[in-house]
Order: sequence, then C-alpha cells, then structure tokens
Amino acid sequence: MAVKVQILTQCEACDGEAYVPVGQAASYTGEKYTRYQPCSQCQGSGNQTKWVSLLEFGEMLSDAMSRDPMDADYLELARKQSISQYADSREAAGV
Repeated sequence: MAVKVQILTQCEACDGEAYVPVGQAASYTGEKYTRYQPCSQCQGSGNQTKWVSLLEFGEMLSDAMSRDPMDADYLELARKQSISQYADSREAAGV
C-alpha cells in the first residue's frame, strides 16, 4: 500500500484564475464586456486538491528548496498583462 498526502495546487481548469469567461454582455452605455463566473472545478478559489505519493512529495520539496528565491518566475511574468506607458503616466492619472 502506497502512502499518499493531499496537497493544494493551482486549478488546471482555470489555470489558477478562479473565474472563467461565460460570454459577452453590454453595459448601460452599450459598451461590450466579458462576463465571468466562478470556475466550476475549484468553486472560484483558483486551487484544487491533489493526492501525491510521499516519494513525489519529497521530490517536490527538494525542487522547491534547490530554487533560488530571488529568481523570477518567468512563466508567471509572461502571463501578466503589460502596462503601457500611458496607463502608468501622470496624464492618465489626471495629475
């Protein structure tokens, strides 16, 4: 019998975003926008539980301990939407 432990991981269905797009809607001004609802797999938490063997859990811990804490997570950075210079400018802030 293999011993397993339960861990909390990022939801695969929504990729950890917690909400998924369900369609388009229109605001009172007629402007279109995307409607979202909580992910049905993780109930809007962005996380899911997963059972892993103790051996796999040990490998996960070893990998986490061997990483440099100052290294950037480039996959996470690639998913983020960039901010334009205008959106971050004093003019956009009304200053």
